[in-house]
Amino acid sequence: MPPTAADLIRELPMGQLVDHQFFAIATMDEPLAWARNTVRRLLHGQTDQDQIDDAVLVVTELLTNAIRHAGGPVSLTLDRFEKGVTVSVTDRGRDIAALPADVACPLANSPKQTAEEVGEGDLATNGRGLFLVGAFASGWGVEPARDGKVVTAAFCSSGSAA
Repeated sequence: MPPTAADLIRELPMGQLVDHQFFAIATMDEPLAWARNTVRRLLHGQTDQDQIDDAVLVVTELLTNAIRHAGGPVSLTLDRFEKGVTVSVTDRGRDIAALPADVACPLANSPKQTAEEVGEGDLATNGRGLFLVGAFASGWGVEPARDGKVVTAAFCSSGSAA
């Protein structure tokens, strides 16, 4: 079973929650640009630039997947901890079994692999973005939510994971 957001936070050295931000994305004209700017603004001065860049990349990928594939309302949650950040995207999609097997059940402390090591043939055409999430986040997971699913990525303050 994939790790839950709570499992990720317990397994990674995140510390106490410092700030919680929730945003409904449904009616925005440019949700990806807005999300990139918002993540940069909220994390500016709170962590290093590599971690901000990693979080922006992952948020962009998760929101793109949610908007393109799940339909319905989408939301973004950004939680800042003493020693890290989590970003979560919630959407109406329910099919977590459709994720590639090597991506669906990541372990928070698993070794990172490069795209060359995995090989292009091993990733589904629509699964490469989740490979990026795994490469740049310290850990991530997907879990069912009340009206869909939530994908959470965690970033420890030690800097860029890639």
